[in-house]
Amino acid sequence: MVRSMRTGLVEQDVRDDFDRARRRANWAKMAGWLLGRPASRNRLAVLGEVTSAPGAGGPGRRLEYERIVRFGPAGEAMVPISQIVGTLEPAKCFDRQFRPTSDHVRARFQRIATEVRSGRGMDPVELYRFSGSYYVLDGHHRIAVARALGQRSVWALVTEVRLSNPALPVRHQDRPNPPVGRVLVAWLQQAARVRPEDAADDTAAPAPSTVHATNERG
Repeated sequence: MVRSMRTGLVEQDVRDDFDRARRRANWAKMAGWLLGRPASRNRLAVLGEVTSAPGAGGPGRRLEYERIVRFGPAGEAMVPISQIVGTLEPAKCFDRQFRPTSDHVRARFQRIATEVRSGRGMDPVELYRFSGSYYVLDGHHRIAVARALGQRSVWALVTEVRLSNPALPVRHQDRPNPPVGRVLVAWLQQAARVRPEDAADDTAAPAPSTVHATNERG
């Protein structure tokens, strides 16, 4: 069910959907900057990626994974968006909440949003499940649209995986939040009407693995 605001004109609605998601991504980025968080904390986790040193801003080494079995009947399941925490390859056009960070994805986002708002729905996304969380193989744009339209879950083809060579990740050392940063973030959230979870720091995201690049279908 579509929960976001609408004008009754699909073309205008999908433009608003994208613009609203982009604004939230921008406000969340600014909030992270004011709170002194590294920019890497706002990107989607990569399955099997391990940070090589505390505070390192860039990606660390990557661990190999192996498929175990399809999850559930025929590998299909309704997956809560809140449990989709990362991706198989670095995603530059979406933040960790699947909000668009670039206008490069506008056309595809709006096309999918048009199909959903017109009642045609969307194809299932493809996810890998590891340690109780999900990582996107195919479907970043569809998840972004679903989240922007207020949907709580997406239909997915799920494959269970495990790391071939497990290792404990090295966690980032958080810098203290400046008091003035917290005050400004609260004001910015209110001014932009950003939902608290949009600017939240999801520190509970599990460590991620590597996958050969695939062309996403939407």
